[in-house]
Amino acid sequence: MTQFALDDIQHLRESVQVEFKLAAGRDGQGQLPEGMWESYSAFANTLGGEIILGVRESQGDFTIEGIANPLPMLEDIWRILKDPRRVSCNVLSPTDVQIIELAGKKLIRLHVPEATAHQKPVFLGPDPYTGTFFRVDSSDMRASRRQVSQLLKKQRRLCPPEQ
Repeated sequence: MTQFALDDIQHLRESVQVEFKLAAGRDGQGQLPEGMWESYSAFANTLGGEIILGVRESQGDFTIEGIANPLPMLEDIWRILKDPRRVSCNVLSPTDVQIIELAGKKLIRLHVPEATAHQKPVFLGPDPYTGTFFRVDSSDMRASRRQVSQLLKKQRRLCPPEQ
């Protein structure tokens, strides 16, 4: 577990490269939020970024709630990343996913690097035209058909099909 020091937790803010998710689940023990995967796609298709699980947002203010039992969530992350029906491409390495401690509470930190041109678009589900996201300011935005088509054309130029 990595220990992070933060002088003033009141200054937590989402940005073009930072996304916070509560991830408490119904029982309060921890569960991956579905919206996390949109951020994963958006960061991979844009400049990369950090997803921090275990932080609550309320009207623009963020508080560290922590995750009571983060280990099953880590297993879920890797299981989903290996499932091509859920995510088109895994851009994470083992060092990109960590349990961290902040303000005495356990959080999960995912460092999502920008995908390479031949990995893009990184999309959710079976259809790149409906499952591709980009990061715009502090929001995950669904890519347009034109944007996805441009990424697919670039990918085909870099990796032509084998004859």
